[in-house]
Amino acid sequence: MRNALLAGVVTLAMSASGALAVSSVSYDFNGGAGGIGNTGFTNVYTEQPSGYSLSGGKLTIQTLPGDTFGNYEVDPDSAKNMFYTVLDPLGSTTIETHVNVSALNVNFHGGGIWMGTDQDHYARLGVFHNTFLTGGPIGIELLRENQDRWSMATPAGQGDDIVSNATGIGGTSPQTTPIDAILRLVRNGNTVTGTYSLNNGVTFLPAGSFSGFALPGDPQGLGSNTIETPVNFKVGVYAFGGPDPSTPGVFAFDSFTASSVPEPASIGLLLLVGVGVGGRFRRARRR
Repeated sequence: MRNALLAGVVTLAMSASGALAVSSVSYDFNGGAGGIGNTGFTNVYTEQPSGYSLSGGKLTIQTLPGDTFGNYEVDPDSAKNMFYTVLDPLGSTTIETHVNVSALNVNFHGGGIWMGTDQDHYARLGVFHNTFLTGGPIGIELLRENQDRWSMATPAGQGDDIVSNATGIGGTSPQTTPIDAILRLVRNGNTVTGTYSLNNGVTFLPAGSFSGFALPGDPQGLGSNTIETPVNFKVGVYAFGGPDPSTPGVFAFDSFTASSVPEPASIGLLLLVGVGVGGRFRRARRR
């Protein structure tokens, strides 16, 4: 009886949150972690080994031509060396990296962190080059893409398939002074929020927030829902963009962490029902 009741509690909690435990990864890029190139990441879109290296506790990625949007209905997109690991999304997910950025010189050179189900359903937060930025040409970009919200999908989506926010942080073109940044991307349900720090985490500044983030089984759109299969939730790092591979920007990542936790209501439900179960059986033994 007790085992059956506890099994019901577990089933109820899992159906509400997707799993009982926090899912997390942490990479320090000191080698020996396995995965793609010993980085720890378990996969990569369009790998080009000549465009990245692992040494001195850093995963260094050079920008190569391409981006994560533009090739609707086709995966992978043109972005190269887009690393990722599959993670359980649960109720909310936080990913963070510390990265040193140098040599940005072409518009849309960029790199940072990303999460999503594929290259057509994701959010990214990074440092990028854009001479059109107010306060630029170096800036922080938060971008969310959801192909199912594309106005030319079948059926047509809401029309806001790609939304972005860019904040200029100064610099020169080409970039002459490296930038140390901590990038943090947080997902709560279907909303993503970005923050960044340029003073080693003493203060974090807002990069923006967007709803409409697609999750496995929850596209948040009216369109074709062409999420790649198998459908899973990915977290990782990227560096790409810009038309000239002979003068790449350089992104040296020295840490990456990601963790997901259940919705608070699910945790509370499990604790509440668990206490009720324990109390009931303690009373039964005293009779």
